[in-house]
Amino acid sequence: MACKICILIWPCPHESDVNLKGIPVYRFVLPSKAFASPVQNPDNHCFCTEKIISKNCTSYGVLDISKCKEGKPVYISLPHFLYASPDVSETIDGLNPNEEEHRTYLDIEPITGFTLQFAKRLQVNLLVKPSNKIQVLKRLKRNYIVPILWLNETGTIGDEKAKMFRSQVTGKINLLGLIEMILLSVGVVMFVAFMISYCACRSKTIK
Repeated sequence: MACKICILIWPCPHESDVNLKGIPVYRFVLPSKAFASPVQNPDNHCFCTEKIISKNCTSYGVLDISKCKEGKPVYISLPHFLYASPDVSETIDGLNPNEEEHRTYLDIEPITGFTLQFAKRLQVNLLVKPSNKIQVLKRLKRNYIVPILWLNETGTIGDEKAKMFRSQVTGKINLLGLIEMILLSVGVVMFVAFMISYCACRSKTIK
């Protein structure tokens, strides 16, 4: 079974409907299960590459990418260890995780599929172990995953572009919807009129 992450792409369900500068969009959010342990989300089983640091694959909230970094002990997570297990986050002072500031999402216009707003947030961490060879690490009693930096890339459609999008795309789509409803109503009226006429003619024929 391959590892899968429902990461803001179809057919993953969107979290909410958002009105972005007058344009209705679907918000797709990186779910907490993307960083869940294999115990919580079996699809993540291949991300558990060792048993000690991950506490027998029960720790969650970080992904080991050391094999992608030539063996360097690098882990990635969401900023401030958002969605991480207590054994990861409680050892670091100064953390204040909250979804509004630290989650990753895309706002997609559902008709065209255009991304009109996004926020990509990621934290880079380093595994620190006790070591007799390094003075400052001699007193450590356990392993720590220490944040090094976190990235925040955001973007949104500008006011002028949003106005143009509303007039050239959203407005015309709404107009097409209105025309569709009118044609449907006319069709229903014509069908009812036809049935009434047919019944009336049939009644005259029988008489």
